[in-house]
Amino acid sequence: MRSFLAVIAAVTLAVSASALPASHAAGPLVVLVYGGKTYEYTDEYPDPPDFTVAEEYEERGINEPMSERMDKVESLISGGCGVKAALLWCFPLLADTVARAKTDIELTAEDAEMRFDQDATPMFEIKRSCPGLAVDETRLYTDVYFALRRGLHRVAVNVVAVLPSVTAEDLAACTRLRSRFETSYASSVASRRHNIELAMSRIGGTVLAPGEEFSFNAQVGRRTKANGFEEAKIIVGGEYTDGVGGGVCQASTTLYNAALLAGMKITAVSRHTLVPSYVEPSFDAMVNGSGSDLKFVNDGEDPVYVRAYAKNGKAVAEFYSSALPYKISRRSVTVKTGKRPADREFVDVERRYTDGLLPGEKVRVSGGAPAVSSEGYLIKTYPNGRTESVLLRRDSYAEAAGRVAVAPDSGGNENADDK
Repeated sequence: MRSFLAVIAAVTLAVSASALPASHAAGPLVVLVYGGKTYEYTDEYPDPPDFTVAEEYEERGINEPMSERMDKVESLISGGCGVKAALLWCFPLLADTVARAKTDIELTAEDAEMRFDQDATPMFEIKRSCPGLAVDETRLYTDVYFALRRGLHRVAVNVVAVLPSVTAEDLAACTRLRSRFETSYASSVASRRHNIELAMSRIGGTVLAPGEEFSFNAQVGRRTKANGFEEAKIIVGGEYTDGVGGGVCQASTTLYNAALLAGMKITAVSRHTLVPSYVEPSFDAMVNGSGSDLKFVNDGEDPVYVRAYAKNGKAVAEFYSSALPYKISRRSVTVKTGKRPADREFVDVERRYTDGLLPGEKVRVSGGAPAVSSEGYLIKTYPNGRTESVLLRRDSYAEAAGRVAVAPDSGGNENADDK
């Protein structure tokens, strides 16, 4: 059961609301002014929902005459309370008036935005930022306090600019070319060219936010005919054979080297069984659908933009972002080279390679390669000329016998070795 004093407090508050002192009833107590608009605060008593709140209002002096409430505000401030908290302790509805003003006056800052389209000119289009406005609440409540102490009514609302968190200058700094790497596929057959161009087209336009990881397999998709890829030469078990998606590893290798030169953190990479012809040992990146993937992370503080394309026999990958404090270069070191194995001849029963040749005539299908052990290094060169060499990886590649096709005799030879 509520105490007798609580009941009396509630009754007192109700009576006070119906018979306000002159200091409460005489129009707006404070008028906030900004840009030709006004926001009036009338000195009203809030209606307590229950006895507990009524007791609190009584303690805070909300139903007391103006002069007594201002003395209480002064006492609170002298005791270390902030001006805003002191005013709202005795004038709680003042917060509603300030909130109305803020709703009309304040503007949210708009960050700059960038559109990246690698096929457009220019590639980067930046929408400039726009500053916002915020009411200077600290100064506003201080000005209201002094106005009430001095018997003034009109208080000018001061605003402060709210700067955007991302400016056009910030974004423009992220459009610098960090790295560029290219490989040649000019001698490739049409199906292999197609696969390289398709894979590069699916990489181009990638944007990596800070901390985001890139996955080649996820970006390019499964190497199947249904996904647009064609049959071309691939390496299986140290042998070149036909398979859907042949050539895609050249796209991943091109991207891998550009990522290295751009300072990306490599999180997954695999070597080929054999040394590929389009890049130095220890700088290849084999991918397949059985778990071998190329992954790297943008571990910097700014977004990274990837331009990738393949045309005119060249696969090209470029990385754009803010400038690095050093330049990155690569170095491949061949530690050991074995002997080149003897060529392996086979009778071309289907005349895939020997069409037009006389029986017994030969044509080379692929060149052989010796076994190779190698190391890959990244070299950082700073503006003052200091260099820093870091061992990136060690690799061992298998030997491969060259393949020579022999034109069959008129009867053919269905038992010939075609490996």
